[in-house]
Amino acid sequence: MAIIGFILLKNIKSFNSTSEIKTEHAFLTNIELKRVIAGNLFPLTEIAIKSPISGILDKTFVKIGDKIEIGNKIVQIKLVPDPSKLEYAKSNLNSAKIRFNNQQKIFNRNKKLFKKEVIAKAEFEEYQKAFYLSKEQYLSAKNQLTLIQKGFVENSDISNIVKSTASGTIIDLPLNKGSSVIERNNFDNGTTLAVVARLDTFVFRGMVNETDMIHLRQGMKLSLNINAYKNQVKEAILYKISSKGKNEQGVMKYNIEARFKLSGDSLVIRSGYSANAEIILQKKENILAIKEKYLQFQNDSAYVTILGNDDKEEKCFLKTGLSDGINIEIMEGLDKNSKFIINDK
Repeated sequence: MAIIGFILLKNIKSFNSTSEIKTEHAFLTNIELKRVIAGNLFPLTEIAIKSPISGILDKTFVKIGDKIEIGNKIVQIKLVPDPSKLEYAKSNLNSAKIRFNNQQKIFNRNKKLFKKEVIAKAEFEEYQKAFYLSKEQYLSAKNQLTLIQKGFVENSDISNIVKSTASGTIIDLPLNKGSSVIERNNFDNGTTLAVVARLDTFVFRGMVNETDMIHLRQGMKLSLNINAYKNQVKEAILYKISSKGKNEQGVMKYNIEARFKLSGDSLVIRSGYSANAEIILQKKENILAIKEKYLQFQNDSAYVTILGNDDKEEKCFLKTGLSDGINIEIMEGLDKNSKFIINDK
């Protein structure tokens, strides 16, 4: 009796095991291969306003966030005259004044002689030319001394007030009152007084692994998720792909840039905001696929277990294609009618 009971129990377990086998079919779907790239956002146009003169920052006429136009006042520079330059300017003014006074006397004297027709017109014009030239040199020397002493020249464009060379929004004022300012010249870039940017167009800058470079092309679309704003996605266009890579921890990476506009947008983006760009590297539509978690592996080959004739389990080796981490393309081995066994344990 014990032997008969054991046989019956074994048959019951075998029946239950067979009845609990779960199967799935392949299905048609769309698969996209995506990459998420971390980067930052910057205005497309940023202009650094430099100083044409050296001195001390005395006054600032704008604040961060102000919208300005070309020619608007930015800062006022207090000049710190060099003693040697000041002395030279005074000496130059005195010399110019003496030459001017002398040429004025000569001009007035010969003017009378010309009216009496004592001297020819050509000779008088030479005296006239020398007089005007000495006058110009005198005024220039006077302006130079005034500029050194006061920092500006009245009724002239010569001034210690620096004006904007671009239209846009002030995004940075790096100096405080009293800071030293170095003039822009051929040997020095000069001190940055302000940074003006156009905030209607931004650039996303990030780095891409070399393995993904083959899928990139200029003009492709990127979806930008701005970290400072939840559920705010912007569509950008890839317009720059670097040809020179940078080695980072043994991996070659390449700079990319994509731009997007904010025209009429209430969204405020500050220079340097972080963002994640989502790029679709590959996309296939209406292809045969299964859940990638159902794959089994033998050496380097992927397979699934199918139910053959008489419900006999058989290995079916597959040729796979594109995967998005959830679904994987089946290129060979299965069709829509093929059943394969799944194991959810």
